[in-house]
Amino acid sequence: MKLHETCTTDQAAPQFEHEWQRRAFGLAVALSEFRHYDWSEFQQALIDTIAEWERLPEDERGEWQYYDHWVSALEKVVDRHQLLTRPVETDDHDHAVAHDH
Repeated sequence: MKLHETCTTDQAAPQFEHEWQRRAFGLAVALSEFRHYDWSEFQQALIDTIAEWERLPEDERGEWQYYDHWVSALEKVVDRHQLLTRPVETDDHDHAVAHDH
């Protein structure tokens, strides 16, 4: 389908049915952009998560929900890098201190 040249719709943009999906997407991208992990690592975790689901017998899979797999992959990468288990370093005013991970 060809859109009119004045149309600014990005048909390749991610589509979200629920706000939690948008937030999960943004969190995964942001954590990668802030160099907590490489994007390729997240991609591989997503591929692996979907492959695990596909290996299950059909009657055990449940309904296909892409962002459920996205969240599962994000949980694995966050856990692998211990992003939620490290103590947060703060300054004297209780603000998080940026540091290299």
